Amino acid sequence: GLVGLGAGVWADSLAKEGKYSVKNIRRAFQTAGMLGPAACLLLAASPLGGSSTTLAAVFVDVGLALSALTLAGVSVSHLDVAPRHAGLVFATGNLSATLAGIIAVPFSGLLLESTGQSWGAVFGVIALFYVLGA
Repeated sequence: GLVGLGAGVWADSLAKEGKYSVKNIRRAFQTAGMLGPAACLLLAASPLGGSSTTLAAVFVDVGLALSALTLAGVSVSHLDVAPRHAGLVFATGNLSATLAGIIAVPFSGLLLESTGQSWGAVFGVIALFYVLGA
C-alpha cells in the first residue's frame, strides 16, 4: 500500500536529483526491503516478540511494510534490464516466486510439526532467505 507507493515516489525523486545512479537507488531500496523484514521477523521470534502476541504481530506487520520497499528495487528493474521484454522478465520472476511459495507452505508445516509449533524457527528460516536475497 502506502509504503510501496511512497518508495516509488522517493526513488523517483532521488533519481531526478541526479546525485545517485538508478542502479544504486534500486540496490538501496532492495537491500532495505530485504534486511528490514529479516530484522523484524527475528525480533518477532526473539524473547521480546515472544513475550507479547501483540508485539510479535506488530513486528511482522512492520516487516511486511518494509518489504514493500522492494517495489522501488527489483520489482521495477525489469524495465531497466529489458524494456522491450519487461513483461516476459517479470513473468519469469513471478513464476519463480510462485514456485517458491508452493514449496514454502508445506515446508513451514513440516518445520512447525518437527519443532513443536515453533514459529521462531519458521521466522528464522524466512529471515535467512531475506538476508541471502539482500
